[in-house]
Amino acid sequence: MRINILGEAGTPAYTACWQLIVERNHYLSADNPHLVIAPLLTRFLTADDIRVPEIGTLIFHPSPLPYGRGASAIRYAYRRKEPITAATWFWADAGIDSGDICEQEIIGIDHTRRPREFYELHIIPAMIRTLDRALEGIEEGHARRVPQMHEYASYDKKL
Repeated sequence: MRINILGEAGTPAYTACWQLIVERNHYLSADNPHLVIAPLLTRFLTADDIRVPEIGTLIFHPSPLPYGRGASAIRYAYRRKEPITAATWFWADAGIDSGDICEQEIIGIDHTRRPREFYELHIIPAMIRTLDRALEGIEEGHARRVPQMHEYASYDKKL
């Protein structure tokens, strides 16, 4: 399968995803990819971006979507003293962090760690475990799509 990674090469999240793709014997290619993954998306995708890959675009978000939508999810979870967060891969759609969930894993927040350290020690490994499960399902012809319960989205109401 041809996979394109959106993001800044050299970041821990990008590098970890690149290593997994190579280990699973997929090809990295920006030309006509079957699947696009975005481990650390910092821009909005256009409708054309979403339409290009044959299978779709998976975006990573470090929260239990739909709760925790938006930027700086880890920082806000720390501020709210949340006991958990999550590693979530979801399918890109026209909304912000609103697409169907492909894979998700709950993670207990270690408040003894600084957010950056927690991200590198706990979020990135969970991101890779969930991406591995997502790729396995896609390879087997089961691209999982679980609709989000939008009424629980954190940016839709005051919490």
